[in-house]
Amino acid sequence: MPVKGKSVVHSAKRVSSKPSRGSDSVRRADRDSVTDTYGIRGAGASWQADFGMALNERDLLFSVRREPVAWRLVFGVAHDIWDKGFTVEEVSETPDPAWSREVSKVLDGLNVKAVLTQMSVFERLFGWSIVAMTYVDRGKDVSAPVTSPKEIRQLVPYCTLQFTVQGSDEDKKPESDRFGLPEFYTLRREGAAQVRLHYTRAIHCATRLLDHPYKGVSVLEPVYDDLTVLRNIRWGLGQTIYRYGSGFPDITVTGAKTADLDALENSQQFRDLNARKRFLHNEKAVLEFKGLAGKALNPEPYYEPILESIAIGSSFPKAQLRGAQAGGLEGSEVNQSDYFKFISGSQTLLEPCVWDLIDRLMETGQIRRVNDYKIVWPGGVELSEKDRASVELQLAQARALKLQYKMVDEVRAEEDLEALPDKAGEVVIGLRKPEPPVQAKPGQEGPQEPGAGQNPQGPPQ
Repeated sequence: MPVKGKSVVHSAKRVSSKPSRGSDSVRRADRDSVTDTYGIRGAGASWQADFGMALNERDLLFSVRREPVAWRLVFGVAHDIWDKGFTVEEVSETPDPAWSREVSKVLDGLNVKAVLTQMSVFERLFGWSIVAMTYVDRGKDVSAPVTSPKEIRQLVPYCTLQFTVQGSDEDKKPESDRFGLPEFYTLRREGAAQVRLHYTRAIHCATRLLDHPYKGVSVLEPVYDDLTVLRNIRWGLGQTIYRYGSGFPDITVTGAKTADLDALENSQQFRDLNARKRFLHNEKAVLEFKGLAGKALNPEPYYEPILESIAIGSSFPKAQLRGAQAGGLEGSEVNQSDYFKFISGSQTLLEPCVWDLIDRLMETGQIRRVNDYKIVWPGGVELSEKDRASVELQLAQARALKLQYKMVDEVRAEEDLEALPDKAGEVVIGLRKPEPPVQAKPGQEGPQEPGAGQNPQGPPQ
């Protein structure tokens, strides 16, 4: 019996021959129809950046909006960096704790935590960002250098979609300390005219410099191709379930010829056929839905190398990408510890931005000037009650061991405790000679303490 089969073609929209907008965009229009279309707009990854192509802001913005891993690497990490805040402490022989509280009050008034979090989101996504500062000073406008600053009233984070640096606004003097760096930033906001901002009124943030003096690399760029492949795998899985999850139709028409099959197909009665449609037939026509019968491809082996590559390229623990937080030591404490080591490293790279802000606030007089200070970050991993008790026990055991070769007062000093009175702590417990045992008197079962068995009122009458 002749059988007529209709092939299914998954076509992808071609990229227009017109160049797309973007600073680094290079697009090819003459693609072979049989070429794998990773990242072509309308197919698979549903976007314009092909595998291995240069990226622009639109590509990065699309990725963080649509890719769960990209969202985690950008927003999740930025919020974890600043979520618990920080404190600023004076560094001196006698630090003033009141100064730290004064600093916290000023920073809270400027909403610094929210501003720096948004600054980090922009910096991680686009590679660099700035925080514009609204000064009260004697400069004629924001394009002039800061002069006699009196107060910083507002902090506003900007991403590269809202500002740029013209080539003519870079420092061109080789003898300058800022040679090659921006002298002016051109700010643009919707519904407002462009403004040139002098560099003394901005904090520049770029922690991953590579081939440019002030433009950093996005955290998504090293893993973008892997995200593209991962997106295509997910898209393919969705298409497989949609097209074949309930089986595909297998129609048998007994005794039909080729012309009969053509007429049956042209009748359009099998158009958009699925398991929820009805098929009326006689004994000569049979319709079955044949599934994949357990032959579907297992996606797990294909996911693993992609997640490994993303974890390596982003320095982000793979277990955190999966979201494993419990279920054994490997899925909880170890992964948490590795992740917060990664967060701690990111915090260290961002400290210069905080120093810049603190120095400027001391210059305006909003913060009392001190000779030196440090940024203190709270610990990332929070121990349970059981773990804290275990740590306390281990510390106590360590102190007991130190008493075997250190004086008591030395061990107390390590715990910020005062020395014992009358030089009682100037002794090493481990080196003290043992006292001889007290011999038992005749008729007694064992040694007695001094005065044991005596009448405290005097000899017996």
